[in-house]
Amino acid sequence: MLQIYLSIVSAAWKVYGLRWKFWSWLIVLPVYIIFTRVTLLLDNIFFPQYRQLQIKNPVFIIGNPRSGTTFLHLLLNKTGEFVSFKSWEIFFPALTARFLFKPLVNYLIKTKQTTILPEESGHPMGIDVIEHDEFLFFHKLNTQFVILLSPLAFDGKAHPELCFYDQQDESRRQSSVEFSRRCFQRQMYYLKKEQIIAHGHFSTYRIKSILEVFPDAKFIYILRSPYETIPSHLTLEYNTFKYQGRLNEVSPKQVQKYFELRYKYDLELYRYFYNIEHNQEIPQDKLLVITYEKMRTKLRETVAEVVEFTGIKLSDQLQQVVEEQASKQGSYKRKHEVMSLEEFNLTRDKITEDFSFLLKEYGYD
Repeated sequence: MLQIYLSIVSAAWKVYGLRWKFWSWLIVLPVYIIFTRVTLLLDNIFFPQYRQLQIKNPVFIIGNPRSGTTFLHLLLNKTGEFVSFKSWEIFFPALTARFLFKPLVNYLIKTKQTTILPEESGHPMGIDVIEHDEFLFFHKLNTQFVILLSPLAFDGKAHPELCFYDQQDESRRQSSVEFSRRCFQRQMYYLKKEQIIAHGHFSTYRIKSILEVFPDAKFIYILRSPYETIPSHLTLEYNTFKYQGRLNEVSPKQVQKYFELRYKYDLELYRYFYNIEHNQEIPQDKLLVITYEKMRTKLRETVAEVVEFTGIKLSDQLQQVVEEQASKQGSYKRKHEVMSLEEFNLTRDKITEDFSFLLKEYGYD
C-alpha cells in the first residue's frame, strides 16, 4: 500500500509539479487514510457487536464495466431490502466516522448538494445514492479506481499491480478482501440487514480471492458485447475526467495514452473471466452467467433466474418494482451520448481481432 501511495505522489509531481493538486495528494490522501484507520479501530470500542455478525451466502454482481451490472444492482436494491452502500457510506466505512459526519451529510441532502457526477456523464453519482462496493478497495489502494481518480491516470505508465488482483501476493490479496468483509459486517450492523448483494465489476479480477474469504459466495456475471461496452466505458471515463476538469491539466498525448491502457485492461478483464470459466476454475454452482440482451428483453425471467440461483427472497414490493421495470424496458433511451471508437483511436476491426476468442462463441461477430 505504501508503494502505491508513493507512486501516486510521484505521478502527482510529474503531472502537476508544485501546483496545489500535488500537495493535496501528498498530504490529504495520507490524512484521510489515517483518519479512516483510526475510526475503524474506534468501531471496535464503540460498536464491538458488528464483529459478531455472520456473513452468509453473499452475492457478487460482476462483469465488464457498462455491461449492465449497475442496472441489476440498483434494481435489486430499489426497496432497501439488502445490504448495500451509499456513496457517503463508502467514503466513511467506519461507523464512528459516520456518526461524526452524518449531520453534514444530512445538510447536503437537505440543500440538494449531493451530485458527484451528473446523469449526462453516463453514470450519475450522488452522496446519497447506492454505489459500487468496488470503491471500498480504494481504502486499501487496491482497485483500478485508484488509477482513474488519481494522477496515475496520466503518468504514462501501465499499473498491472492495480488490476490483476488474483495474481497479487497472498497477503495483499487476502487483506483487501478481508477488509471488505469487515466493511460488510459494519454495514449489516448499520442497516440491520443480513443478505449482501455486492457490485464490483473490477472485482471480476479477484473472484478467486473473494471465494477464499467467502467460500459460500455466489457470482452473477453479466456478459455484453465488447462492441458496446468498450466505447461506452471509455466515454464514461472521458466524461469523468471532463466533469472533474482534469482534461485541461494534461496534454492530449497523456489522455490518449490513458485510454490506450484502459482499453487493454478492459480486454484483459474479458479474457480473464473467459479463461477461468472455460477452465472451470470456479465451481459451476457458484457462477451464473446472464447476457445483457436477455436482461434487457426478458427482465422477469432474468430476475427469476437470479432468485433461483442465489436463494435470495424478494418482497412483494420488490417484485412489483421488477414488474414495473420489465414493462418499460423496451422504451429505455439513454440520456448521454456515446463517443465513437475512432475518437479513442480504435476501430471495429480492432475489437473484432482482439476479442476473437469471445465474439464467435457468443454470437457477437
